[in-house]
Amino acid sequence: MRNFYLVFKQSFRERVTSKSYLLTTFALIMISIFAISLPSILENFSAPKEEVVVILNTSDIEAAELEQQLSAWRWKEGTATQMSEYKKDAEEGKILGLYVIDQTSSNYSVNYFSKTNDVELNSELSMYLQTKNVQKIALNNGLSEADQQALFVPVTMEKGDFTAENEVSVFVTYLMLMFILMAIMMYGTTIATGVASEKASRVMEVMVTKVNPLSMIFGKIFGIALASLVQFTAFFGGVALYLKSGLVEPAESLGNFELNLSALTVEHCVYFFIFFLLGYLLYASLYAVFGSMVSRPEELNGTTMPISILLMASAFSGILFVMDDPTSALSKFLALFPFTSPFNMIILVMKDAASLFEITISIGLLVITTFVFGYFAAKIYPKGILHFGENLKLRQLIMRKS
Repeated sequence: MRNFYLVFKQSFRERVTSKSYLLTTFALIMISIFAISLPSILENFSAPKEEVVVILNTSDIEAAELEQQLSAWRWKEGTATQMSEYKKDAEEGKILGLYVIDQTSSNYSVNYFSKTNDVELNSELSMYLQTKNVQKIALNNGLSEADQQALFVPVTMEKGDFTAENEVSVFVTYLMLMFILMAIMMYGTTIATGVASEKASRVMEVMVTKVNPLSMIFGKIFGIALASLVQFTAFFGGVALYLKSGLVEPAESLGNFELNLSALTVEHCVYFFIFFLLGYLLYASLYAVFGSMVSRPEELNGTTMPISILLMASAFSGILFVMDDPTSALSKFLALFPFTSPFNMIILVMKDAASLFEITISIGLLVITTFVFGYFAAKIYPKGILHFGENLKLRQLIMRKS
């Protein structure tokens, strides 16, 4: 146990005191704060309202009324004597346009001069004048005030949500899957790189012969795991404090994607943490073994490619198969199979499609598989550490004598 603690402490300290770790943590927090604040920043730097000059040859419309009803533009009332000047300003783009509104016996007519020909402005002004004309006809025909108001009651249109209020949105589930995938790949690669680098150290040769391999490999894995949890705690804590400060309102959607973060419960977060940690431990043991197979860190990319493919296949199997039909037999299998369960059982939990029994079985299988592969990694890990020269294949590493 003492040897495990020493390796664990050394791995944790080495990781959290590195410049790359500190810079990555700071960058994650700042990028997230910037992304959250971006809508407010864009709103503050939005373009000012464009000016529209209107000449009113009618007695029942005023520029102030247009300013109130069509507030997306800044309205200025002009006079007919200055029409040539306004036309020139419109032609040169100094104003958005010149609009001359006349009143006829049956309706209004508009003659406008605009270089950009703003379709939205023309449509909004046309609808406003049409409404104004209907209101005038209704008044002339003696309709009661209630009937006049009924003519202009808008059609009720309400956007429906694809997810219920108590259901985690698909986009949030996607983010969780990508978080697990990127975290396992990033910290697994860190373990593999560390193992490959240590092969050049004479101290490692002594440690392999003096320290129990199980203590060595799990001390390293748990040390880096704790460093990752500290980093993510700092990340989520920094973002939460920023949101709590009230400097910015959290968005309910991101583009066309619903966030619906209020649907996340403590139970969801606990299961997410459990499957993320167990998935990391399982794949980290594989990264440690594959890292011991190479002679130099530069050769890791090709050697660890099978693990990266397995990770991506596991993550995208949930997106392709489980997300649309979480109750199918294939979805249940992928949620129980240890190498894919860290990704797919999360989907079932978020969609309330997994029973407590299924979750327990999935966790149990994942724990057993993690221990088996960890024990297997501890057995062959020293063989790879003590090998120098040509890269080993996994079969050679298994068959190699200590």
